[in-house]
Amino acid sequence: MSGNWKYKTVASAFSLLIVSPVLFLLGGAPSAAFAQMSPGTQSYFALDVYALRGSQDQSAKLYLSLVPTSQQTAPAEQLQAVQVKVADANRQLLSTNNYTNVDAPDGQVVIDLGDVPLLDSVSVQVLVHTAQTVDTEVLRGITAVTEFAVNSRKIVVPDFEGYGAQMNQNLYTSLSNTTKGWINSPPEDTTNVEAKVKSMQPGLCRIFLSKDSFLAGNQNLLDSFDQTVELAQAAGARVNVTWQSLTHPSNSLTTEQAEAYIDTDMQHFAMTVNDLVKNHGITVIKELTVENEPDSVAYITSNMILYEYAYRQLNSYLKQDGIRNQIKLVGGDLVLNGQAPFFLYMAEHMDDVLDGWSEHIYWNYYDSGYMITRLDGILADMTNLKSEGYNTKPLSITEYGVRGYKTYNGVALKDKDPYKNNALVATDAGDYVNPDGTLTPISQTNIAAFQQAQFNMQGGNDGFIGFSKWDFYRAQYDFGYQDYSLIGYLFNPEPGQDQWPLRPSYYMEWLMANTTGQHWQVLGYSGTSGAKLITPFRDPNGHLTLFTMSTDQAAASFSVGDLPAGTDFKVLIWNADGTGGVTNAGIINSGATGTVTFNAPAESMVALAAASGPAGQLCGDSVGSCDVTAGSH
Repeated sequence: MSGNWKYKTVASAFSLLIVSPVLFLLGGAPSAAFAQMSPGTQSYFALDVYALRGSQDQSAKLYLSLVPTSQQTAPAEQLQAVQVKVADANRQLLSTNNYTNVDAPDGQVVIDLGDVPLLDSVSVQVLVHTAQTVDTEVLRGITAVTEFAVNSRKIVVPDFEGYGAQMNQNLYTSLSNTTKGWINSPPEDTTNVEAKVKSMQPGLCRIFLSKDSFLAGNQNLLDSFDQTVELAQAAGARVNVTWQSLTHPSNSLTTEQAEAYIDTDMQHFAMTVNDLVKNHGITVIKELTVENEPDSVAYITSNMILYEYAYRQLNSYLKQDGIRNQIKLVGGDLVLNGQAPFFLYMAEHMDDVLDGWSEHIYWNYYDSGYMITRLDGILADMTNLKSEGYNTKPLSITEYGVRGYKTYNGVALKDKDPYKNNALVATDAGDYVNPDGTLTPISQTNIAAFQQAQFNMQGGNDGFIGFSKWDFYRAQYDFGYQDYSLIGYLFNPEPGQDQWPLRPSYYMEWLMANTTGQHWQVLGYSGTSGAKLITPFRDPNGHLTLFTMSTDQAAASFSVGDLPAGTDFKVLIWNADGTGGVTNAGIINSGATGTVTFNAPAESMVALAAASGPAGQLCGDSVGSCDVTAGSH
């Protein structure tokens, strides 16, 4: 494009000479389409450009955004000229179109490109002049038509707490009932499971603290709790300690009597945390919660002031100890049967004392849509509260998991309860029904891992800030038996058999936890394409990780744009071959257009991790199966 305009050119080539105001606004490395200025010149705008075409679309659309490089610059409302060139994969020019006096509300323009296929490249040149600019600027960018585009300027979760799991506080002890003849021993070979916990590099991990730990003769419970917290610290986790159940010996208690028990509980709670922080060097306890699933506890739901009282007492004791400013209080741990009244009560009466809210979500593998219904329902509750003028809090998921069938062919399914001398009891987690009619415990299946991966991704896209899976490893909570664990346990292993076997869900969570982390950001994205789902993350240094899957479990190809140009991404795949493990599929590069294309095998999840970032060392350099516990990261 030529003419007699006085203008300055802002080139699309990317180097280390990046204007610092642009970086500040973007929060990280710019995409291939973001223009940069030449040294010594000033630019008022940067250009973001991407082109989308989903499987359902009849044409491709080009999206232009002129991003002011400083807060003092007003958005451009009109572009003098736009030139668009489309070329095929062989760089053969297919079309050139010129547009003049293009309206750009808030700096945004959408151009219908017509029947342009995926991966054709699109080069753009924009001329812009506003009342604030001295010269006409020429902004240039290049992209390709893709199904999805990462939006590095949209921050969905500004401070992610990470992917982790519930750590059973009784890992180093056991519970017995001599009267009933239930004599149990602590788990064996704990150094084995400790290594696997550390290898996962977990984020948000929840640990129960039981009131029973403070009864006479139960020092073993408190000691095991302390050791579990120390393990979480060694693993680098972010810990939520939850006071499992408030002391309430009788439903005939007056409010004053109930508060006396609660006050003692909260003194024990604060004292224990204060001791760990000040005397044992524990730094990973970041948040505390009172009462597991209080919306299913009758005496609390009928007198919710008791719930509020517990938090206010805990808040007071933490302030007295001088540690409240470093520990958040998270209310909730709610389930569907009572969440709306609890949200309302917390918003009305506890806004000044709570820093976050939490939820628990479970679903049956044969009704996986329920997980989406639950997430959508929580978001709807937040919208309703905001519309009524209430503040809401950051939301985390502190329990979630997949259940299976509990009856089959009209017969109730039973598990052997190892804590009751292998007595047969009704299954809690349930079973998966294989195509041949045989049954497999749901926690040992790929389908459970796949659906939990989908939940992790969708929850991140929905703005949930952290995820603690129920649960990490097999240990004894009480005399009941429920097995949702990432790591199993064999009471009588055969010679050479791993006593703490890894399950498909462990490998999936390992991949997600190791390729993201605490204080990362969840980014937005644009585009839809059938059952395909993506979730982009960015670390504090600008390195990206992108999760992708096809939620219908089919094999699928993906194309994603608006990525940093010329960037290597390591391709790591959970369940590439149907065995439920992690595979290193090699390196792909985003090229000059800042786009990548790749395939996801059936029933898999793919992670693209910036090779120059912390996840770039995962699984080494060799393509193939990844040994997640052998120093591979």
